[in-house]
Amino acid sequence: MRRKKRTPKEGFDFSCLKGISLRNINSIILFPFFAALLNRVPYLSLPEMPIAYFLGCVIFWYIFVETTVRNNRFFDLHAAYRIALYAVVSVGIIVNSVVVYFISTDLLVFITPLFFTVAIITILIGFDEGAGVGLFLAFIASATYSFSLDAFVMLSIISFVSALATRKLTARISIARAGFFVGAVFVALVFARSFTESTFNWIQLSAAFINPVLSSIAVIGLLPYIEYVTRIYSNVGLLELGNLSHPLLKNLSVNAPGTYYHSVTMANLSEAASEAVGANAILARVGAYFHDIGKIKRPQYFTENQSGDNPHDRLSPSMSNTVINEHVQHGVELARKHRLPLLIEDIVRQHHGTRNKLFFYRKAMNEGSKKSEDFGYFGPKPQFRESGIVMLADSVEAAFKSLKNPTPGNIREIVAEVVEGIYNERQLDNSGLNLGDLEGIVDAFTRVLASSSRPRIEYPLEEPPTGVSDADNPPEQNDETGKREENT
Repeated sequence: MRRKKRTPKEGFDFSCLKGISLRNINSIILFPFFAALLNRVPYLSLPEMPIAYFLGCVIFWYIFVETTVRNNRFFDLHAAYRIALYAVVSVGIIVNSVVVYFISTDLLVFITPLFFTVAIITILIGFDEGAGVGLFLAFIASATYSFSLDAFVMLSIISFVSALATRKLTARISIARAGFFVGAVFVALVFARSFTESTFNWIQLSAAFINPVLSSIAVIGLLPYIEYVTRIYSNVGLLELGNLSHPLLKNLSVNAPGTYYHSVTMANLSEAASEAVGANAILARVGAYFHDIGKIKRPQYFTENQSGDNPHDRLSPSMSNTVINEHVQHGVELARKHRLPLLIEDIVRQHHGTRNKLFFYRKAMNEGSKKSEDFGYFGPKPQFRESGIVMLADSVEAAFKSLKNPTPGNIREIVAEVVEGIYNERQLDNSGLNLGDLEGIVDAFTRVLASSSRPRIEYPLEEPPTGVSDADNPPEQNDETGKREENT
């Protein structure tokens, strides 16, 4: 008998595992599993239905937190964002479980300080991340209360209201107001719930109000320390940096006054453009203030600080290129030394992208060099919208200064030309800015520059009054007047 040939079995297709990495395992499975265990530390036991508990934690984390995190490009730029998220959530879980364990599980819904964690995440990172973390914490807390649906719904509402109340804050006192507002909403929910259950508990009402108020005080106190350690700044922290009293900006105004005023004008342009396209106007404005701090080291090598003498006339094009490149690296070093926000450091590094210095390149060509890449900035290109806006504002402001007849039509023409040139160089490919955004940015730049270049009326010189003689004044006054005239 002839044996049938065995066809070799196909091996296991590992293509389905390509998307699995240590980072994905950590962010999707390990951390929510760790958070679930952390919540049970005070109890030293697992809750009812432990499989449902751990599985629910993984599902809630992935759906409500991980998906929003992956849409936030700042998490791809800096590991500090994910580390800060993990740290704040972990501390929040410990605080929640310890407070409930040592006070009363029966009051879990009313004393769980969700506002503390949700407010910090929302203020530092964003509304979507804060709301998602709130839902995750609401599930963990309700699991402690025998998977109570009532507790989950109540805590979810409070978490969402907390995220709404603390989004886009611009003053620390607003955090306290948000705490009082959430406390009032919490009391209203408890009061409405008491009517349905025909019970009224003053302890529950008091705890519902005091909980977010005390949490807001804790957030106000801890937020500056979190910002300093993580270098992830809220809008409140950015505004404090942008009040022009920072030592770096004072140093810039004294040693490089031309660069300082260039930065102030850029800040106005960047803020207006960011508001037009829905970007963070505060981040763009403060980033514009600090983008050229590296020029403090050698201010005389930049035209806005020169008064006649140009040191580049005595340097070779390659040496001039090195000196100009140095201001970016020195700016990054100063940003790290003074612990400026990570995103401000990014703006300092990215505001020139990988563009070429055409003036020195053309000068080098006349001397026989033809390598344009030797005269480019090291980059990288702008990685987020505010960084791209600062790059555009930098070039537009410089081009505007060379405009001899700044009529609105001429201003719009040169603004559009500069923006189109940077777009065609593909410097904005990674910034997240689209063509619609660029149109809004051109309109905003034109509006700001046109309003700043309007001529003022010429005031007539004041003539001295006639008909007054020296005889009308006493002799003593005439003598004093004569002395003052001599002194002047």
